[in-house]
Amino acid sequence: MTRTTLVTVNVHGVGPEAASAPEEELFGRLGLGRYTYRIGLARMLDSLRRSEIKATFFWPVFEAERCRALLERCLADGHEVASNGLAFEDHIGLGDREDAVLERAHSRLAALCGTAPVGFRAPTGTLSDRTVPILQRLGYRYDSSFIDDDAPYPLDGDGGAGMVELPVSQGLTDATHFGQRLTQSRAEAFMIEAWDALLATDGYACLTLHPRADLGVGRAARITMIERLFERARGLGSEFRQCREVAAEAGRQFGSGVPSGAA
Repeated sequence: MTRTTLVTVNVHGVGPEAASAPEEELFGRLGLGRYTYRIGLARMLDSLRRSEIKATFFWPVFEAERCRALLERCLADGHEVASNGLAFEDHIGLGDREDAVLERAHSRLAALCGTAPVGFRAPTGTLSDRTVPILQRLGYRYDSSFIDDDAPYPLDGDGGAGMVELPVSQGLTDATHFGQRLTQSRAEAFMIEAWDALLATDGYACLTLHPRADLGVGRAARITMIERLFERARGLGSEFRQCREVAAEAGRQFGSGVPSGAA
């Protein structure tokens, strides 16, 4: 059985807090996201380079506009840049504004990168029943927001003809464990358990990381932990691939019409 691991990074700085409070008021714990800009994201990029892994980075426009040098380095290192929305909006509550918000996020990220993104992940993990059809109209080839399966599946029935879902695993998301203030050793043990089981069952695992200092793996000790997980996955025969590559392959498998050029 082919075994595939997706390494995905949600580039979150102070954006989650700034969505509900003025940025100039974000101090103390509310300002922990600044760690992303100062060291967390650069450290993660260094780690991926050492590990020779090309990842998929989900960038909100809010963050991309604040750290363009890191966005440019992400592209220069060969990583895929996908969309993580505009400014941490909850799509369930957007209503009639959803088209405009998604169009703005798409066009702005395309302008910053020089090429349009083909993948999307909801900023808050929630979508409306209109989100996938809008993404399909804008030319997206995959979404990676849902946790309702262990392996990729087609989105034709959700209004996303030609699109596939690359589901996320909560057990392989750093924030799941560090958000509960687990010790690093316990978090690592839980992630090993989830990773081993997913690769053995469907040959697909989606690792989701954040460069923040609180809920993510931006700190030096946690980066070391992640690198151990990379080596473990390789030892299990897993290949590291980008989301756009897996989406293109899954689209051909499902007969959903995803062209080979999408990868």
